[in-house]
Amino acid sequence: MSKEQSGKTMAVIYLLITVFAWGIMYPSSKHAVSSGIDGYYLTLIRYGLGTILVSLILLTVEGKGSYRLEGHGFKLWLFGTIGFAGLNFLTFIGVTFSSAEHATIILALMPMLSILISSLVEKMKPDLKTIICSIFAFIGIVIVITKGDFHSLSASASFIGDLLLLAATICWVIYTYFAKTLNHWSALRVTALSSALGTMSIIVITVLATLFHFAHPPAMAVLHNTWLDIFILVATTAVIITWNAGIKGLGAVNGILFVNLVPVVTFIVGIYQGHAISHIEIVGALITIVALVVNNILGRRKTEIDLTRAVKEE
Repeated sequence: MSKEQSGKTMAVIYLLITVFAWGIMYPSSKHAVSSGIDGYYLTLIRYGLGTILVSLILLTVEGKGSYRLEGHGFKLWLFGTIGFAGLNFLTFIGVTFSSAEHATIILALMPMLSILISSLVEKMKPDLKTIICSIFAFIGIVIVITKGDFHSLSASASFIGDLLLLAATICWVIYTYFAKTLNHWSALRVTALSSALGTMSIIVITVLATLFHFAHPPAMAVLHNTWLDIFILVATTAVIITWNAGIKGLGAVNGILFVNLVPVVTFIVGIYQGHAISHIEIVGALITIVALVVNNILGRRKTEIDLTRAVKEE
């Protein structure tokens, strides 16, 4: 196995770790919100503690010198705010107007949004194979969530909520694309510094929301009853490191395809908890997984062909 192929294999592993963590994160988030922690304070607690965790990891692994911004301070703050504050606040607020089904389906639009943004910014025509795999992965997710009943989507539709959820998804696509541009930094460094500066915005937004009575601090009893959910949410902030590392290895367009596996993991957690899963849901999950595998195999073959051509030209 060549060094480049080994790097891509590790990138796939990093993204699978991220997908698993995000898959168990959603049930924890749902339980915490339903227990009485609003979206503002849930975001603040998660990234307030999570940023400390990631920063300590950076200090241990790379030392104090890695905290130098090297002229990227404004960029790290801007995209950290877009990625961490934008994604979480807009998602939590959007779900209150819309539905969880819509949130997951709109999240599955991320690969196609990534292709669109990359094409616009880089002025490059997207790869047809990746587009086809993205479409099939999205179709699989729609089948999983609707259980084959597509009329269920329009039954709970809320235009304002869906727009907010779409904006949240776009925020994370923008952050992911930005993180890839700092390829001379480690994924750990990009994650720690962008999340730290983004958390400053989260603090300011939460304070303002509290002053204007949009947000309310959770009671101590609620925090006590949701300590396990909070622990999981804080711990899963660390997998943004593996997310950035995976994106760095596979590229934003191909790496974001793995987002389609998050609902699949959540459904597996549901099975473990005793929820009934229908045959049509399993079919949808298999479509998504096959689309991801095919895209990865095609990406590997393209790399091998490019390497062979490069060797011949030399």
